[in-house]
Amino acid sequence: MSKSIMQSQKECYVCRMKYNVATVQGLEEHHVLNGPLRPLAERYGLKVWLCHRHHNEPGYSAHFDHHLRLYLKQQAQRDFEDVYGHRQWMAEVGKDYLRYAERSSNYGSFGR
Repeated sequence: MSKSIMQSQKECYVCRMKYNVATVQGLEEHHVLNGPLRPLAERYGLKVWLCHRHHNEPGYSAHFDHHLRLYLKQQAQRDFEDVYGHRQWMAEVGKDYLRYAERSSNYGSFGR
């Protein structure tokens, strides 16, 4: 398992970002890129720790909320590009999630 490039502390990424709370129990690893891109998430550390509520429960969680999923992918792209650059992101992933958000009229903010 590769180490995350998205966070340095083992705590729920969403609890910390949204509520400024350090949830450290009952954590589950979430690969931000899924499906055929999951191996890239593992190789490059594009994954975060999430509490069960924010990982896989109906409502506001990575597997149920499109806006949260998009936010995590955008953060993954930013963190990846800080290390490897935009050209490498596009070569590996092939989708620019940061530009997608700019073009999407239905995009909601993370802090809603």
